[in-house]
Amino acid sequence: MNTKTIYIADEVVATDVDYLRPFFLDEIEDDEILKIQELTNLLHLNLSSSDIEDKHLQIIGKVKSIELLDIDATEITDKGIQHIQSLQNLKQLRLKDNPQLTDVCTQYLSKIKSLELIHIGNTSITIYGLKRLLLETNLNSIILSSNFKSSVKELYLLSSENPRLEIILKGTGVITGGKLN
Repeated sequence: MNTKTIYIADEVVATDVDYLRPFFLDEIEDDEILKIQELTNLLHLNLSSSDIEDKHLQIIGKVKSIELLDIDATEITDKGIQHIQSLQNLKQLRLKDNPQLTDVCTQYLSKIKSLELIHIGNTSITIYGLKRLLLETNLNSIILSSNFKSSVKELYLLSSENPRLEIILKGTGVITGGKLN
């Protein structure tokens, strides 16, 4: 069987691929991101440390097969996050090292009911945004940076109220069942 191929960021990509990590050397062209929509089996899209912008998330939000989206260390904003709330198969979202993301984006993230794991280390999401996410999603794991150490008592409480939840606090350990393990 002949698999169709396309070029994305000057790389040959099979259209039935389930993982993609394109390496954009310069500014990302919209037509390059549009090509991602042709990848009908795409499960994991890794765009970390790229120049991805909010307008690109609007396109990515139409790739319904994505289960893991890695947009660590990018320039996306709270407003851009609204474009991925339509990814109802999304299980894992990696947002670390995006200090421009605030509690505002949690109103969009909370609409992704399939979300099981989120990495929000080194963002400006606070304990209040975290509480919103826990109330409205089925998260099993949250990865936080050490800036949440000042909220550790609240994290213990959140953990005891959500027995299925694992809170990974970088530099401290794993909080489950209201205790540090």
